[in-house]
Amino acid sequence: MTAADAPGVADLVRRTYGDTYGHARIYQPEDFFADQEAGLHTSEVVIADNGEGEVVGHCAFTFHGPKVAEGGMVITDERYRGHGIASRMEANLMARIVEREIKWVMAEPSIIHTASQEMIIGHSDQGAITGVRLKEFTHFDLDAFADHMERDRISVAVGFIPLAEMQAHDVWIAPEYAEILEIVLAPVDWPRQLITEMPSDHSLPDESTLSSDFDEAVMKAAIEVEVIGADLAEAVEAERDALAAKGAKFIEVHIPTNEPSAATASLIDHGFSFAGFLPEMRGHTDLLLLQWIADPRIERDKWALLNDHLERLADAIVDQAHLAAERR
Repeated sequence: MTAADAPGVADLVRRTYGDTYGHARIYQPEDFFADQEAGLHTSEVVIADNGEGEVVGHCAFTFHGPKVAEGGMVITDERYRGHGIASRMEANLMARIVEREIKWVMAEPSIIHTASQEMIIGHSDQGAITGVRLKEFTHFDLDAFADHMERDRISVAVGFIPLAEMQAHDVWIAPEYAEILEIVLAPVDWPRQLITEMPSDHSLPDESTLSSDFDEAVMKAAIEVEVIGADLAEAVEAERDALAAKGAKFIEVHIPTNEPSAATASLIDHGFSFAGFLPEMRGHTDLLLLQWIADPRIERDKWALLNDHLERLADAIVDQAHLAAERR
């Protein structure tokens, strides 16, 4: 993407999503291109061969530090779909980030069509769908998929692709979340050992350390757990209540799994169910993603998943979300 292309990207987004797209800066061409110049993301565009310079495709990778990139903002003009444009953009961008020595790619593939899921799983035999964030985003109107869109809030998958050799890690995790993570890891050969019980000689600090942020535009929040203490459930519950009072409809908790204390981090009785798993997202630490949703009614019939394994994973995630909602 060049500075001259950025206004066309904004036009493409408006043609496709109206004014409801979740990445607000993409509507501000100067700001969006400035972000690319500052190294915050790299964008690929497709220009129609009609002599008008019309942007008809866009894809980007956003950088989270020097080793992690997040793929997204994959948009193809409705008139040009079905010709492999998205796959070509993704391939070009993947080559570019490999040159930058990016080691890990995360993404949020759509679950109302299979193309972006296939990008994750099809990139290599080690790419995986690692979860589903339920009702994460506010609804937007998309004519081409109107019959498949969830009517209230929109769910998206969680994806991960390793571009380098993964270091071996123990993953400390509460048993009820381990059951779903075992489904996630079944198709891949990641060097991970799940441990569900904290050793008797390991003690917890009295207090947990948390931080949080809230995105008012899409009514979603994240709670970062830095230290897992004996009061984790109470601390997370208090933060959840404060964020819900601000209007949060989706709240995600990020649990570091590199310490034995993570095996005690069971929050299902406080409404938090399995959302996903992202290896080496905090330094060399894997993160377990847990989610709380204000309205647990899920339009599961709207989803289109790539294979039977993803159907099984989605069923397990939705079932646990319903259980968490009953217990909270």
